[in-house]
Amino acid sequence: MINLKTLILFVVSFFIIFVNNNYSHPAWGIVVDRQNQIYFSDLETVYKIDAQGKLLIFRAGVSGRHVHDLAVDENDNIYGLDNSYEPQTQKFFRSIWKMSSKGEFTEIVPLTENLPIGMSIWRDFEGNTFSVEPYNNEKRESKIFKRTPQGKTTLFAGGIYGYLDGKKENAKFGNIVDMAFALDNSIYLMDSDTVRRIDKNGKVSTIFRPQTQQNPKNIDSSSRKLYGLAVDPQNNVFVADFGNKQLLRINSQAQVSTVLNSETDWSPLGVATFGDEVYVLEGRPLSSSKHTGNRVLKISSDNKSTVIGNLEDARNSNDISNPNNFLSQMEQSVDSVSNSESKTAGTKSHLGNNEIGLYSIAGLLIAVILTFGFVIGKNKFAN
Repeated sequence: MINLKTLILFVVSFFIIFVNNNYSHPAWGIVVDRQNQIYFSDLETVYKIDAQGKLLIFRAGVSGRHVHDLAVDENDNIYGLDNSYEPQTQKFFRSIWKMSSKGEFTEIVPLTENLPIGMSIWRDFEGNTFSVEPYNNEKRESKIFKRTPQGKTTLFAGGIYGYLDGKKENAKFGNIVDMAFALDNSIYLMDSDTVRRIDKNGKVSTIFRPQTQQNPKNIDSSSRKLYGLAVDPQNNVFVADFGNKQLLRINSQAQVSTVLNSETDWSPLGVATFGDEVYVLEGRPLSSSKHTGNRVLKISSDNKSTVIGNLEDARNSNDISNPNNFLSQMEQSVDSVSNSESKTAGTKSHLGNNEIGLYSIAGLLIAVILTFGFVIGKNKFAN
């Protein structure tokens, strides 16, 4: 017969594993427009730091809709991809949206289980978009599809899931979470904790693989090591090495240098460039996907880093602006997303920012019920 200690340990272990799996995907999206305005995701809400340094809510969060990455085009439109999960059917749903710098919202693809092949927020300088298919965790295939502005879709690279450099038709890829495009028509990929390059001739090569993770005490060993990346006009690739708490620069000769060592309790998630300036999105290693608030650092040309936006501090001081001209946009955004959600996916359970509280209550109730049942059963057995 299972004793009480074993039962409680089982329930607690299950609960910890369940919660950890639900919080292993933080946001790494950060971009800069031509007006030097910064946009970044805090997983659900997208924020903006304007040219005067004011922190604004740009795109209001929708509970259960995760925005991991962002993109910007030459007209300063911001693109995002919403990810949501329906636990009843164990299905994933996605949608693509864009917003102008003034906050005008457009839903490009409504919430759907299957996005059109080739459609994503990853866009090169010619307007082609690239997507990774299939969108699942089966790890059988990993294909990169290219979609032209005219809607023509072709298999660009990849096939069987795995790891293999060489010609793009024969190359193998794994879990690609970010793409960046260089002026020389090269594409850089964040692929399963490696940085890989597809040059203009279609050759795939690995330009960086992180050293053995130092695994600082405050970073979960199950987390990814690498998240976001960006390329500057000189073809320097900047890499957010979350696992080792540092921002790296890889030059055109594949030489690696450290640009930033994060402060205690912070670690890089995403990166963007603007001229000779670098912007870094940081999160707290143990809570970066639990909505406690990311922050943004600016690294100037003299390598001096300055915190220019901190959601934790702003929330504590109630210093996040919500100007009237953004209010109507945000309400429209939420209504638009909610309506498409109900039409496309039916009734859903979106827990969003309240997930941890609800899961905690559920876990506690399960533990209490099982323990109570065990005690009653034990007493009956004894009698």
